[in-house]
Amino acid sequence: MTSEMTATDLKSKVEQFMQWFRELAAHDQVELMKLVYNEHRIRDVVRSFSDMSSEQRQSVFQRLGLPNEMLSRIPPPAVSQLGDVEVEWKEWDGSQKS
Repeated sequence: MTSEMTATDLKSKVEQFMQWFRELAAHDQVELMKLVYNEHRIRDVVRSFSDMSSEQRQSVFQRLGLPNEMLSRIPPPAVSQLGDVEVEWKEWDGSQKS
């Protein structure tokens, strides 16, 4: 919760969101839930990588065949402990190896 948002404000925003969500068509609700779940999984992976040392990351990236340039997008371990990890979404074509 942000410092400028009170618990009452947050509760109101959540209720507004839930009302909006309930009014969506069922297929849109499913699609939105998939998007949120995928975003959550991505953030978990990034957090896991950000807790690793540079050597561990390099080893994992090499074993998975991930592009080295992705390593520079993950904050170092000290940064990840300060709060949420910011993730920039970029489509990755697995057929192109660097």
